[in-house]
Amino acid sequence: MFVRGTLALALAACGSAAIIPHVERSPGFLSYPIIHQKRSSQIRGRDETITTYNESSTTYLFEIKIGTPPQDLKVVLDTGSFELWVDPTCSAASTKDQAADCQSAGLYDPSSSSTVVDMEATNELPYGKGVVDIAYVADNIQLPGTGNAQTLKQVIFGVGQESQDLAFGIAGVGHGNGFNLQYNNLIDEIYSQGITASRAFSVALGSKDVSNGGAVIFGGVDTQKFSGKLFQFANLPPQIEQGQTGMWRYWIQLDSVGITKPGSKSSAYANSALPIVLDTGATMSYLPQSIINSLAKDFSAQVSAEGLLVVDCATAKQSGSVDFTFGKLTIKVPYHEFIWEAAPGECVVGAAPVSGTTPILGDTFLRSAYVVFDQDNSNIYLAPYKNCGTKEQTLPSGAGAAANITGECVAPSAAAGSFAGRGLAAAVGFAVVVQVVFFAL
Repeated sequence: MFVRGTLALALAACGSAAIIPHVERSPGFLSYPIIHQKRSSQIRGRDETITTYNESSTTYLFEIKIGTPPQDLKVVLDTGSFELWVDPTCSAASTKDQAADCQSAGLYDPSSSSTVVDMEATNELPYGKGVVDIAYVADNIQLPGTGNAQTLKQVIFGVGQESQDLAFGIAGVGHGNGFNLQYNNLIDEIYSQGITASRAFSVALGSKDVSNGGAVIFGGVDTQKFSGKLFQFANLPPQIEQGQTGMWRYWIQLDSVGITKPGSKSSAYANSALPIVLDTGATMSYLPQSIINSLAKDFSAQVSAEGLLVVDCATAKQSGSVDFTFGKLTIKVPYHEFIWEAAPGECVVGAAPVSGTTPILGDTFLRSAYVVFDQDNSNIYLAPYKNCGTKEQTLPSGAGAAANITGECVAPSAAAGSFAGRGLAAAVGFAVVVQVVFFAL
């Protein structure tokens, strides 16, 4: 998904290939409350192994306003990619359900904007089984709720020309300029145009059992969305994918996967340590076959033709957890967050075999974690998710600064995140719509 040479030439011609110097103007943070909504269409493009079950609970969108006058759209928050693209039409949707989802997210018509610039470049962006052909433009993006003074000027993004199995536009918030791209992506522009003090942001998806409560905060953190300290981990450099060094992703070292059955002690699976990607754009988590086999045994699951672990829906009501350990931190994902109803009366464990060489912790894990992604210092911070209100603040800049922030929520006694074995928080889910609030220091 690297930018093709045509865009590189266009950027060079207009002097935009390098990151714009950071503008000093009392940067703060952008808070996007997450509203959960069910979807009509099938599992997202990243979920290439799932073809027959409808996904009913986990797509995460946020609202942006593009152009002059501003046009309202909702786009998927995707930590697994790094480019922004939007839909100009829904006429080429693969199914009626996808067309309905596309229409609900809003459309962007470049010809209706007086500030659009044609970059005269195209690209093809693959997402698992989904793919989109885009034409690059630059236009203004207004930050909802902030007034005209908080408008990102001439942000480069793609306008979809043709797509397959992708119902929504996507806002990739992965590593951009200097990592995977030759131009500023959305994260770069929010920082370089002085809205935030760093290229860091926090994500709490919110429990799938409630209608709201999650948040995406660029340049900030909410201390009432997690319990205990934020544990600091290295954002690992590009790993070997498909036999060669891959792109920059949010790789983190996972030390073990295990399970805590109802009324039993936690047990870790043998040889379950591996580097893994944190990806909000994936409905499921994708793990090595040996771990999937262990989960199938512990859940007494039936394995579908697609490799999914089908279980009795009553299992989701039990008090067990699937446990993910990173150093001294264990995130314990409750059964009710890790199991979802994929079709009426049919429930599926939220993990499937990884089909390639990029294992992923998707929404079935991230619903129970609070995550801070710090691109500037190549760090990732984790804590157990817990919602006890809202108390947002600016993330301090500098290496390791977020490690000094402590969550204000009380650890629950039921299965959830834990520090070295003690029970703690959990939860998160659904499709997301967002309105932005800007906070300055």
